[in-house]
Amino acid sequence: MPHSGAAALNPEFEAVLRECLDGLIPPGGQLREDSDLAELGIDSLTVVRLLVAIEDVFLVRIPDEVMAFEIFASPGALWNVISGLREEPA
Repeated sequence: MPHSGAAALNPEFEAVLRECLDGLIPPGGQLREDSDLAELGIDSLTVVRLLVAIEDVFLVRIPDEVMAFEIFASPGALWNVISGLREEPA
């Protein structure tokens, strides 16, 4: 299945990302599903801010067993984890 990498992000998720990545995304810069967050300059402090914001906004808890820096490699990787957690029964 071809992957263009230009798929639109969930608007609410993109807003959370942009807020947490403040200063890392150039003004008017595009944030795509396959954007390399490490290349943008994400660091451990940004990861913690992002985790807190995601858990608050999307009412999910990212379990320790899936916690790895790889899930923060791109918006698409992170969204896959979040959307999977949102689909789990409470």
